[in-house]
Amino acid sequence: MKALAPVLAALTLRFACSLPGEFSAVESPAVTETSTRSAAPTKTSIPPTVIPSSPTPASPVMGVDTVASLSIFSTFGQGEALRSLAFSPDGTALASAGGNSEDFAIRLWEVATGLPLRTLEGHTSIIWAVAFSPNGRMLASASSDGMGMVWDWHTGSALESLNFPNQVVSVAFSPDGQTLAVGGVDEWPNASIWTYSVASWQPSMKLAEFWNIPALAYSPDGQLLVGGGTSRNVQVWRTSDGLPLFILYHSGQVSSVAISPDGSTAATGLCEASEENYQCTRGAVWLWNLHTGTLIRKLGDFADWVESVAFSVDGSLLIAGSRDGVLRFYSTSDFQPILVTTSPGGGGALAVSPDGRLLATSGNSGLIYLWKVGP
Repeated sequence: MKALAPVLAALTLRFACSLPGEFSAVESPAVTETSTRSAAPTKTSIPPTVIPSSPTPASPVMGVDTVASLSIFSTFGQGEALRSLAFSPDGTALASAGGNSEDFAIRLWEVATGLPLRTLEGHTSIIWAVAFSPNGRMLASASSDGMGMVWDWHTGSALESLNFPNQVVSVAFSPDGQTLAVGGVDEWPNASIWTYSVASWQPSMKLAEFWNIPALAYSPDGQLLVGGGTSRNVQVWRTSDGLPLFILYHSGQVSSVAISPDGSTAATGLCEASEENYQCTRGAVWLWNLHTGTLIRKLGDFADWVESVAFSVDGSLLIAGSRDGVLRFYSTSDFQPILVTTSPGGGGALAVSPDGRLLATSGNSGLIYLWKVGP
């Protein structure tokens, strides 16, 4: 074990550096009845009825039957490499975060126009993850500076700063919005997930893992918390009491996890194989039965690390993005590939809008690309 320590430390250091118009009703004027007995009848010209133009139809929901016509329709953004994207619950705003050397800001964008809304500044190192609260009032972030921050993103003010022993790289709100989970490095070689009561910001549980926690997600019903990654393990805990239920073992480090809308399946994105210099040579997505903790299937064919995974809102698609910008879309009925395309500029961060109509991807240049189905 002592001989392995330098290798494990180097592996973790590399991971840390490369990862963690509505219509208004108008009342017609009241008609007043007047006497016309002495007035001569006149002809009046009746103008044609004006039919208001319809609003632009919404794009179709992204699903297995529509994704083939997915394309980029909007590009915006600035800053350094982006590592996390998140849509607000109402779908009107998009948060982006990342940074490599000096740009450690969280930026909020108006989805409809791509225009900046505001910038949140306070972190002093790479921001690995951002997440909106279910009610849309708060945004949480996790950074290499050892801080988990909670923001009122509408005003740009910091509501809470949570301090950790080392870098934190993942963050998630529970579906009911009552709990915040933050994952990261504890005292080496330990890693932890810390959970907090949103009402008081007091800690509630500490769940133990190893090395680091880049992958973190709640099940849709809030009863399970899935997290882990750098140790090649992903654990499943019961949220009511922190009881560990399953360990999902992988052949390589895991960087992301997503849970299907029905809560039955977990998808993990990982580097399945690498060279001696730790350069990833094969990325993959592994699928797990969350009821039993058993492996269902492995999806390969990625030339680089799969950094992000997500399910479509209707559950018919699994989406995976790799570090080199390749996006793969699979039918969840048989996990056959439906579409393979590339996000410009590389980078694997992605997010699906709450209504399922938009996909956001990011490049290493700091640009954000919005995709939709149809023209």
